[in-house]
Amino acid sequence: MKADLHVHTLYSDGTATPEEIVARAKFNGVEILSVTDHDNMLASEDVSRLCRAQNIISVAGAEISAYEGSVKLHTMCYSPDTSNSLFRNFLKELCAGALTRTEHILSNLKKCGVLLALEDIAAEQFCKSSPMHVMHVAAAGAKKCYAGNRFEFFNKYLAYGKAGFCLDCRPAPERTVEIITAAGGFASVAHPGRVEMNATDFRKLISRLKDCGLKGIEAVYSTHTYSETAYYKELAKETGLLVTGGSDTHIVSDKRDIGKPEFHPAKELLQQIVH
Repeated sequence: MKADLHVHTLYSDGTATPEEIVARAKFNGVEILSVTDHDNMLASEDVSRLCRAQNIISVAGAEISAYEGSVKLHTMCYSPDTSNSLFRNFLKELCAGALTRTEHILSNLKKCGVLLALEDIAAEQFCKSSPMHVMHVAAAGAKKCYAGNRFEFFNKYLAYGKAGFCLDCRPAPERTVEIITAAGGFASVAHPGRVEMNATDFRKLISRLKDCGLKGIEAVYSTHTYSETAYYKELAKETGLLVTGGSDTHIVSDKRDIGKPEFHPAKELLQQIVH
């Protein structure tokens, strides 16, 4: 079955509604879909309902923005028990942390002459209950004409090492994996080809995370090269992890489209994430 287990909506930093995402997934022949918004699962009910109407299997998911120091080590979370108090409190913590981080970003930006108010950022949120995201800041900055578009603003002010960069309140990958596992969920390392870590250190980290409950690695990913895909599939085999895959679509387009690259999950993976 064709699957895409990494897609974003307006509930985080995507630009498409759940309706648009599910319609595009159907058009592209996707049979299993997981919407994995950053640090929240607020779209899950809508996505599940829409998928049922299109005979698509929906897998509840989220992408937790974990960091190993300053290194991005995002973690995919599939099919957790959302009634689990530890997991629910974790999501609340992530949302509160996002607000604190945004306030710190705005303070940093003010020092270099970029004047944005918290209300400007809130105005960019599709859902006020979802965590504030750095791309909401970027969109607000672009609207105030500090840059031509949100991507330009991000690269100029918010990327690593830039004036507004801030990692406050980001969870460590070990704790993230432990909480996902405690809630009965399936944890997988997101886009390993984008992890800025040498191969030896990355393997050591994977070993540590497996001890915490890590079960997968996103070997099939939209920007991975053929050799990267092969390498991470082999790493998964060597370490006893299952291969996950997804497009990481944020904008519905031909450039990074739902269902691309082709990913056909193994039976063992489906048994663990399809409930």
